[in-house]
Amino acid sequence: MRKTIVLLVLALLALPLSACLPSNAAPTEQDTIAIYQAVIRQIYHFDDTSDGTLEKPVLYIVRATDDSAGLYSRQPLNSIVLSEAVQQGITKALSDLPAEVIWIEARNQVIEEGLVRGGGVVITLGNIAYENNQKAFVPGGIYVANMASGGKTYILEKIGNVWTITGTTGTEWIS
Repeated sequence: MRKTIVLLVLALLALPLSACLPSNAAPTEQDTIAIYQAVIRQIYHFDDTSDGTLEKPVLYIVRATDDSAGLYSRQPLNSIVLSEAVQQGITKALSDLPAEVIWIEARNQVIEEGLVRGGGVVITLGNIAYENNQKAFVPGGIYVANMASGGKTYILEKIGNVWTITGTTGTEWIS
């Protein structure tokens, strides 16, 4: 009886602590697509190191996540390769942009003499880290050329059913 009470008290004490910790639970495929396409659009339209004025005929997107893209301030997660379904979903979600979306294995595949092939840019995405089921953090970065790159960690909130960028956190970098 005593052992049961002790275990019950310990379980109750642990509950509030676990409720306060960030959750890195895997998002649904739909959330993943919605979050990543929002970050890519932010980088494409505003955070391209040229105040959104840079013409970008090609978006090369790295398939594997890399939290250092935005100098992510929380503990980095392991790099993962985005699934084909997620890649296709993101490509479809970005189909209204006047840029071709091409998925690549690594940035160095498309860099020649410090410039991105075809006048394009390389976008690198980090892992999605949830604070709760309505708020997430995603590192994102862009490489235009040597000394023309940048990154930050985006804060997204689910407003209604739409993942929306509401700010940034941590260190932002530009070269």
